[in-house]
Amino acid sequence: MSLKKKTIPKISQLLNYISSWGINENANEFEKNFTVLINQHLVLLFFIFFFHSISIILFLEITIDSIFLGCISFLWLLLMLLKEYRKNKEILFFVFIFLCLVITYYSSYCGQESGVFLFYFPLLSALAFFFEIKKDRNVVYFIACFILASLYITIVYDFRLVEPNSMIICNGYEKKLMILNVTFSLLVFVADYYFIERKRSIIFILHSQNEVNINTIKSLQTENERLLKNQFIANNLTEENINEIMKLAQKDDPFFLDKFQFFFPDFFSRLDHIGSKLILSDQHLCAMMRLNLDTKQIATYTNTTIKSVESKKYRLRKKLNIPSDIEITQWILSI
Repeated sequence: MSLKKKTIPKISQLLNYISSWGINENANEFEKNFTVLINQHLVLLFFIFFFHSISIILFLEITIDSIFLGCISFLWLLLMLLKEYRKNKEILFFVFIFLCLVITYYSSYCGQESGVFLFYFPLLSALAFFFEIKKDRNVVYFIACFILASLYITIVYDFRLVEPNSMIICNGYEKKLMILNVTFSLLVFVADYYFIERKRSIIFILHSQNEVNINTIKSLQTENERLLKNQFIANNLTEENINEIMKLAQKDDPFFLDKFQFFFPDFFSRLDHIGSKLILSDQHLCAMMRLNLDTKQIATYTNTTIKSVESKKYRLRKKLNIPSDIEITQWILSI
């Protein structure tokens, strides 16, 4: 029992390590999740093809061809170890073409009755997982046409690259090989389908989250505009006054803060009562947000970076004790 308790956590840690191998922390959420899927898929393909090669060796004898087939199974591990290159479209292109040629060779070597040609189908389905169909349309179409052409040439014309293995024909191994190849090609096809669905699920979830975020941002912008309009009315500001103060903000004019305090005389005193006393740069940032300017606009008008503005907002949030779940600009507008 204790051995089982020790073994399961170690296996879980190993699986987590394999899944997170080579994840770029600076990548977006989709790239991170997709990298996990690629790692898991490649490891699963390694085990499927490794056991397939072992089965072939048990059915036949150890030959150069059976050893080569076993070595090919390690191609999936090699792709995983390549880290960022495993998603490189050029590398993937040559891998798919290479695997297609390998299938064609072994189909010719073992004969049609062996069912090796069935591996064309999971190879074709794998395109939907490793490539973005819309983005990589030309590459996907070329590879798909190449695979289909190889499939039809192999089946229709009984394409022969080499002489069929005499041992397979003499001993009547075709049926056994057919069962073996049907089983493993189905396993690969199911694995492809499973990971394609998981990829699609990730895309759907991220798309849904983006829609929620966009709707939230729009509702916040609408609320901010309403609050700003009410404040302009309360301070008896005319359209001319608004244009004047906006122009000063856009030019980052030294008189901007003075003009702002003239139009909003009680604003900074209220902020000082809420949190720590604000320094001049804090007041300038608060004045910008009071005019409902977003982070990008503030960065442009003050000739700084967006990251710098976000850092200032973070420090300001701490000074004013603004809860993390409240949007800071909306909070400023509510003062």
